[in-house]
Amino acid sequence: MVYKYLILDSKGRPVVHCTSLDSLSAPMWRLEMSEQDVERVMTHKNICLVGTADNCPAAEGRIVRSKGEMVWVESVRALNEELRENLRIPVRFETFLYPVTGTWKGRRMAISYDLSCGGVAFYCAQPLETGEIAELVVTVTSQPLVLRVKILRRLPSAEPIPLYAARFVDLVREEESMVREAVFSIQLRSPSSP
Repeated sequence: MVYKYLILDSKGRPVVHCTSLDSLSAPMWRLEMSEQDVERVMTHKNICLVGTADNCPAAEGRIVRSKGEMVWVESVRALNEELRENLRIPVRFETFLYPVTGTWKGRRMAISYDLSCGGVAFYCAQPLETGEIAELVVTVTSQPLVLRVKILRRLPSAEPIPLYAARFVDLVREEESMVREAVFSIQLRSPSSP
C-alpha cells in the first residue's frame, strides 16, 4: 500500500508532500519525493507527517539521511488527530450561507478566509450568532459541497466586514474525505503558505 503524507516543519508549517510504503507505526519511514523537495526537507532536523487518508494518523520524526529521491526518518512519537484537523490553509472563494437555525431567512453571501479539515473561517457582512447552524457551500472540493457549520465566534479582523470561525458538523465520511483532499491539494499548489 502506498501512503500519502504532508510534511510539516517543527512549527507546523507545510513543507512538501511525499509518498511512502511505510505506515507511521513503523520505526523508520522511507519517504519518496522529488530531489528538489528532498533539498527542502533536509533543511529541517525534525518533521511531522500528516496522513491524507482517513486511517492515517500523524506523527513526528527525526530526519536520519537522504539519497536521491528518498529521505529516511526515524519515528519519534505519534501525534493526535487534532494536528490534521487544525491544519489551516488560506483560501479565498465566494460562497453562500443558508439558515438551519437562527432567525434570519434566505441566503447570505460570504467569502472564505481559510479552510481546515475541521472547519472554515469566512467573512459575512450580515450578523451571525454564536452557536447557530447554517449550511455553507464549499466550492474548492472536487465537487461543490453543501456542509453544515456551527458558528463558533467572531474573530478579530482588520477588515470592516465581520470574520467568523465555524466548525463543520454532521459530516459524513465522504464529505470529510473531500474536504481533507481539498485542503491537502490546495496546500500542494502553495506549499510555502503560512
